[in-house]
Amino acid sequence: MARPHRLAIACVFSGVICLLAGLALGRLWPWPAAESPWRLAPDAAIGPPVTFADVVAKVGPGVVTVRARPGETGADRVVQGNQGGDRTGSGFVVDARGLVVTSRHVLGPGGSIEVLVPARGAYAADLVGEDAGADLALLRLADPPPDLTALELGRSEDLRAGDWIVTVGNPFGFAQSVTAGVVSFVGRHLPHSDYAITTDFLQFSAPVNPGSSGCPVIDLRGRVVGVTTQAAAEAQGISFAVPSRTVGWSLDAMARSPDGRVHRGYLGIEFASRRPAERGQRSAGAVIVRVAPGEPAYRAGLRAGDVVLAVDGDGIDGAEALHERIVRGEPGARIALQVLREGRVQDPIEAVLGEVGGKRPPNPVN
Repeated sequence: MARPHRLAIACVFSGVICLLAGLALGRLWPWPAAESPWRLAPDAAIGPPVTFADVVAKVGPGVVTVRARPGETGADRVVQGNQGGDRTGSGFVVDARGLVVTSRHVLGPGGSIEVLVPARGAYAADLVGEDAGADLALLRLADPPPDLTALELGRSEDLRAGDWIVTVGNPFGFAQSVTAGVVSFVGRHLPHSDYAITTDFLQFSAPVNPGSSGCPVIDLRGRVVGVTTQAAAEAQGISFAVPSRTVGWSLDAMARSPDGRVHRGYLGIEFASRRPAERGQRSAGAVIVRVAPGEPAYRAGLRAGDVVLAVDGDGIDGAEALHERIVRGEPGARIALQVLREGRVQDPIEAVLGEVGGKRPPNPVN
């Protein structure tokens, strides 16, 4: 009769030992169960917005269609460019008093400009400002309707690759068409399609089609962070826009200019940022990849392969810094460039800035 009693005592003793061991192991275990490193918190996964409808409803009334009809009167200023029939693109109201931003290449070589405002109708417009280097144009409605919806410029410099964006435009004549995508790259420096310059672009994945040029690229707060200008040929989801930082600077320059034209500095070079392995201990610099024959850089003695380390004594960190120093310079101004050539830093090379201009760039999407 004593054996069951001893068995019960043994079972109780074993349970106490297991309990104590469990408590000791719990103190030694580095993560509480709720904080296990392999366990996702319920809100750790971030998905796409449920809908872009609120953003579209906010900006849609301010997105317009632009039609240029060459050979007719009505434009205050003549813009040189592609010949042909009616040209159609997109744009947006930037000032409720009747100012509209669009892509410069949408406009014809002279004639009438018409702007179609959602739910308001068609209005004659005049060209009052243009920036050849950034492919931007500013229009003014001749008799603007009251209570126009003006879109606010955002800060493209705050964007990150992967941020959501929305476009509203007029591809193939389908007004108020909405597309969505993400920012693919911020600050993509590419050669301009017709001028020997390098231009700063915002790359995004939303599709761009004929008629999309000039449409706004919108962030999720309903602010314009870019103006669509082109798509990569033979590619899908590789589109480019003029960043809003450039748009704002360009509009200010148009307002200051007596003739409404932005007079940008010009050297006639294409360039790119150096790779990290090439930088060494010096300023990162920007490497010149092409020098246009006969242009200011060529006359100054700059060569392809030169690395620009400084302009007027200020270090150049990469392509963006060199771009800013050139295009925001005053045509006719003299600048001194310190370059690295074949491993040796040269004496400063003096160049005289020309002006971005000439024939209108070919239209890549319209």
